[in-house]
Order: sequence, then C-alpha cells, then structure tokens
Amino acid sequence: MHRYAKRKVLKMKPPIYQIFGSENSLDADLVFFIEEMPNTVVEKLALSKELSQSITSFFPEKELNTNLAVCKNGHLTEVYKGTTDELNNALFYTYDFHKQNKENQITKLLVRDVNLKFLRSTRIILSFVSKTEYRVLVKKALNGNLQERIQALENLDLTKIVSFGKGKNNNDIIKSIAFQLGQCIALHKGKELYTKNQIAEHFPDLRKYLFREENVNLNDLQKELLYFIELLKTRSLNMKNMSEYKYEDKNDFSYAK
Repeated sequence: MHRYAKRKVLKMKPPIYQIFGSENSLDADLVFFIEEMPNTVVEKLALSKELSQSITSFFPEKELNTNLAVCKNGHLTEVYKGTTDELNNALFYTYDFHKQNKENQITKLLVRDVNLKFLRSTRIILSFVSKTEYRVLVKKALNGNLQERIQALENLDLTKIVSFGKGKNNNDIIKSIAFQLGQCIALHKGKELYTKNQIAEHFPDLRKYLFREENVNLNDLQKELLYFIELLKTRSLNMKNMSEYKYEDKNDFSYAK
C-alpha cells in the first residue's frame, strides 16, 4: 500500500462516503470525502482502491465506481475524477435516490461551468470511439486543439460503427455517449440532469440507448450528436479557454440559487 493511502485510511475509520447518480444504476457510484487531495495520480488511485476495499462487503452484488473529493463549507472544493461543480451538484440532487449512511455532505450548489462540461464531453465522446475505424482521426484530434476535435466529431457517423473495440461492450458505450449528450444539451438550456431517468424523460429518443436496449439503430443518437456539435461550435466562439481546466482554477465558487 502506498504510504499516503495508508496514512489516510488510518485517519478515516470508517470512511465517510456518499452514493450518487441514477437510482437504477447497475453499478454503485460513490464519493469518499477526504481532508486533502493527494498530489499524484498514483497516490489518488491507491487511496481510492484502499477505501473501496474497506466497504465492498456492503455492496456484494455491485461494482464500485469510486471517486475522491474534498468538501469544505458544504460544497466540494476539489475532486479526483470529473469536474468539481458537476459532482457537487450531482451529490446534492441525487442524495435521496439512495440509502445513505450519513447526512448529505453537500448543502450548497455550485454555479455550473457549461463550457467546461462541453469541453470535457467532447474529449469523452471522442475517447469512446478511439478503438473504431475512426481511431486515426480521433487520436490526432485528441492530441490537437478544440477546432480539430470539432472537425473529428463532424466526421463521425455513429450509425456505421459496428464495434467500439475488442473487449468493449457496445451497449455500455452507446449508453455513456447518450448520457453525455443529454446532459450537455440540457445544461445548455439551463437544466441539470444527473440520472438516466431524468435524461430519458427530457430526451425520449435517447431512452433506448440509456437503458441499453438491444438491436437498436443509432440514427437518433447521431442526430443528437450533430446538434451537440452545432452547440459546441457556437459556444466555442466565445470561450475564453478552449482546453480543459479544473473548475476551481477558473471559478470563484459562486453558489447557485
């Protein structure tokens, strides 16, 4: 065990964690609250694994997707994976969807950074198709700037992809792409959605992908991707930062009303 992880585990018994996300998720998404974020990815991973192992017996039939976060004054100030504003608000809004062992640690909502969400989702969607016939195009785009990524997205035709890569579950990836598209498009319109049910309610055409229905064509998913691209192109004209950044580095932790 890494020394940092061992020190943190010993300091936090039992660990304080909170479940979040869709009420009918196949996995268990949860966040461990820690006092200070480790400096390196290796340390963060070691701590996350160690804390996860300490509670696996409480989730015998589910795979744990764990994250780390620092919480101060009722809101997150730093996270291991994802963006601070999205995770903060997701924890708040989906708290009651799960059986929790502690009171809601989040008492303050953060103003969402919509441009950051679009930047991150752009990278995520391209990464999902990086093992397909578009891999050369996507690899170049992921190493390039935002305009190159937009051009790569414009060249994607999800309806023609047969497999997302050896060992990959097509339905899982399709579900994840639909989830990202639904979240982004809704957020652009001022609506925060954090569960499959919420996204499916607002975007009925995405329901079949979100719930991993078999043998469905991807026409509706492609349609939403094209709409996402148009929104991204318009937003990019006024973006001050065209590369991903940490929420806390560019925002003043303004509280949402």
